Amino acid sequence: MNDQREERVRRRAYQLWEDDGAPEGRADEYWSRAEKQVAAEYDAEGEASNIPSDQAGKRRLAGEPMQEPDAMPPNELARDKRRGGG
Repeated sequence: MNDQREERVRRRAYQLWEDDGAPEGRADEYWSRAEKQVAAEYDAEGEASNIPSDQAGKRRLAGEPMQEPDAMPPNELARDKRRGGG
């Protein structure tokens, strides 16, 4: 993580912690939340995220469909089952 980004995460974590009333013993939680928020901001600005994620391989590209083209939305699937389909 570069120095500028780390400082941004540090300030964000501190702000989150203060906003929640400065609870004791939860520094890792606030740091993690801040890292995710800052990573999302960097991604939105067009910079690649350096924070590894379990879901990184599942990331959807802008304009890409959210589901497989032949997948039926859950509400339609339920309706179809009630009609005796599927």
